[in-house]
Amino acid sequence: MLLNAIAVRYAQALFDLAKGKNQIDEQLAELLKAQLILRDHSALAKALQSPTIPSAAKKSILEKVFKGRISDTTLYTFYVMVNKNREAYLDPIIENYRELVRQNRGQVEVVVQSPAALGAPLAKQLEEKMRAYTGKQVELKFEVVPELLGGVVIRIGDRIIDGSVRHQLNQIHERLSKAGAAAVGG
Repeated sequence: MLLNAIAVRYAQALFDLAKGKNQIDEQLAELLKAQLILRDHSALAKALQSPTIPSAAKKSILEKVFKGRISDTTLYTFYVMVNKNREAYLDPIIENYRELVRQNRGQVEVVVQSPAALGAPLAKQLEEKMRAYTGKQVELKFEVVPELLGGVVIRIGDRIIDGSVRHQLNQIHERLSKAGAAAVGG
């Protein structure tokens, strides 16, 4: 909970700065670039998150890696994160920033889980249904989850629409268990 609250504050601050400069997309691109660099160089990411490495050394590393590749605003944000021991918050900050960008554009992320990859026609149909359901532009994200057996699970923010075969089987099992308990007790 605290992690998300802190990530939201950093993301909101970056978003407000970027919006004031009319550079929302550029800021997102920089954050994603930094995230990609850190993912591709795991030793660098570990060094930045290590409590044994002094803040001054971490800032020096950040400057050598990112100076000229990202704006001073983003680099200084990273310095503030280092000063406050918030280096591990980068991914949640980026995800919260992305959500602010979506909200600004009137978009919503819809995560679709299915047991196998969906074909293009079905994905297009699902996108149209979700656009009608939410009243917003939809950014679909597909995840393959073989355990679902069949059907789909759709997550829109904190709402979940579970149309999976696994969920339906669980519901049948619960009804049969209740019916069996009622028959034995009655």
